[in-house]
Amino acid sequence: MADGYHDEEVMGKPYDARLVRRLVKYVRPYLSQVAIAVFILIFVAAAELALPYITRTAIDDYIVATSRVVTVGDDPSDFARAFLSEHKDDLAPLVSGLDGAREAYVVRSKAISGYDPRDVVRATDEGLLGEVDYYLADEAAASRAGLELSEYPRTDQEVLVPVSELSELSPEQSRELRERDFRGVGRIALLMVAILAVSFGLSVLQINMMEATSQRVMYDIRMTVLRHLQRLSLAFFDKNPVGRLVTRATNDVQVLHEMFTSIVIMLLRDMFVLLGVVILLLKLNWRLALVSFAVLPFMAWATVVFSVRIRDAFREVRIRVARINASLQENIGGMLVTQIFRREPESYARFARINHLNFLAAMRQIKVFASFMPLMELASAIAIALVIWYGGGKVLRSTLSLGTLVAFLSYVQMFFRPIRNLAQQYGTMQQAMASSERIFLLLDNDNIIPDPEHPRTLEEVEGRIAFENVTFSYDGEEKVLCDLSFTVEPGETVAIVGATGAGKTSIISLIERFYDIQDGRITLDGVDIREMEKSYLRSHLGLVMQDVFLFAGDIKGNIRLGNDEIPEERIREMARYVHADRFIEKLPDVYDEEVHERGSTLSTGQRQLLAFARALAFDPKILILDEATSNIDTETEHLIQDALVRLMEGRTSIVIAHRLSTIQHADKILVMHKGRIREEGTHQELLARRGYYYRLYELQYSQ
Repeated sequence: MADGYHDEEVMGKPYDARLVRRLVKYVRPYLSQVAIAVFILIFVAAAELALPYITRTAIDDYIVATSRVVTVGDDPSDFARAFLSEHKDDLAPLVSGLDGAREAYVVRSKAISGYDPRDVVRATDEGLLGEVDYYLADEAAASRAGLELSEYPRTDQEVLVPVSELSELSPEQSRELRERDFRGVGRIALLMVAILAVSFGLSVLQINMMEATSQRVMYDIRMTVLRHLQRLSLAFFDKNPVGRLVTRATNDVQVLHEMFTSIVIMLLRDMFVLLGVVILLLKLNWRLALVSFAVLPFMAWATVVFSVRIRDAFREVRIRVARINASLQENIGGMLVTQIFRREPESYARFARINHLNFLAAMRQIKVFASFMPLMELASAIAIALVIWYGGGKVLRSTLSLGTLVAFLSYVQMFFRPIRNLAQQYGTMQQAMASSERIFLLLDNDNIIPDPEHPRTLEEVEGRIAFENVTFSYDGEEKVLCDLSFTVEPGETVAIVGATGAGKTSIISLIERFYDIQDGRITLDGVDIREMEKSYLRSHLGLVMQDVFLFAGDIKGNIRLGNDEIPEERIREMARYVHADRFIEKLPDVYDEEVHERGSTLSTGQRQLLAFARALAFDPKILILDEATSNIDTETEHLIQDALVRLMEGRTSIVIAHRLSTIQHADKILVMHKGRIREEGTHQELLARRGYYYRLYELQYSQ
């Protein structure tokens, strides 16, 4: 509660399974779209994983397509015989070319890279496996390149050209000799372009599907929040600022949108890529894979330390941002008072202190990220260096193909990217969990005035209202109304007066059932209002408050309030009744004139006249006026007095007023004091008693 502001932004768990299960309920109607999007995501990730593997094929099969010769002497060793037997499927016999060899074979270097490195080293040391690299060319291609075939070792259909001689060939000869490789590289390039094109199209489709699904989920959550807010009692709104509730349906829901579209999808994609990379690394060369994994313990330690520090940093930043928002709202909302009393320097200095603390918190967060991200880059660089050192040595010893090493480097870089993404998404995940927790705390609030399971209705509403020994308290402790009893007969006009805090407005709130009483009962035509649905009860009540609320829209829309069953002629008629037509018809667009938020372009008196027309347009059986003429000037008040008299005929009317002149013709006046009725009677009767009402009247008119 520092600086006088409530610290609302408390961070929850980075991941809360309970909250996730509740969020899944909103996703369930769109599971088919999500499933399609996830399937596409897996395909796109698989395509991404395939690219380094295809690159390996291009290098080993076409770009660096070398072979070595296996020669067998007259008395082969047991190792030689075992080597030949184990790898006989990879060996192609030579028909000519090597002198002194009882038998000779050619084996591709790509196949050798898959052998046990110890066997390759021993075979090389024993002279079984030659150290010269050959290019295995098609006889027809070698002939077109102008090579003398008899000078080179050959298989049935291919010629072994030493790699060292390839650089001596002219460009035309190289092109003829390696025509097969050029075609192979071209096919692989086209395949990669096709994969990238398809991946691009599917990625666009998947993003659109997830964005649309996320927007539908957010729409459903916002509607659920608003529907729940409409059901809550006014006691809830007495304790919760409007700005905070608006934040629940806007900012907090937007954070969930970011989680659905970025974190969830990216997390699924990264997890699939991470798993695929691990499998492919182990498949390509498990020894080299273990070398690249050597930095994982260091990364795990750094991630744990980072998660703790960034959690604290995020919490501090969110608290400071909440205080900045509260301070800005207070400064802007109280600008009139600030300027009147010339407190601009003090207000500026106070905000500067809060803003500086936010700056320091943000810098601490940046420092945590600034240390963690380079650590991840360092770990990635070390892993790549280890792969180059260990894998490069194996390439030099011909126990690893160059294509495999290149693919390894790509996969290692791909391996660290999801880990970096996870660190960047950590804060957003925390915010999403905190936002979902706040949304569900709101939805779990059961401060609701319940409707009965079997509601009662009236055949015809006469309008008799009775309070029978009613006791009411807002907080459960301090009583606002104490054992209150009175009756308003059908068609009767009853006025309620009294000092501020006497309980006048509370009576109105209880009739409308904005709150429920603790003791006694309130009846409408003899039926307890708690036995009726709230909507049914309120449909027979017309309420005009002192503080009139107008919605953004137009004049007729604010009178009709979305009820299209009210014809425009009735809207105009009601406006004439309360003399609102006098200012409406002077407006440029008359009844279509735009009304800004809260009716800011209209005067207080004009807003009150529209409230009269609004209440009467719904033709209520019971009319309630709560200080409804307090903001109307004397001239306007005289204009509507005759209209009010006519409108109250045939209706039960309850009038709360500070101006005693407006209630002199009431059938009955109730004088309230500290939650009880002190006096009751007509205007003349109460004056004749010279009691509490008389003192109020005398005080008002003496002023």
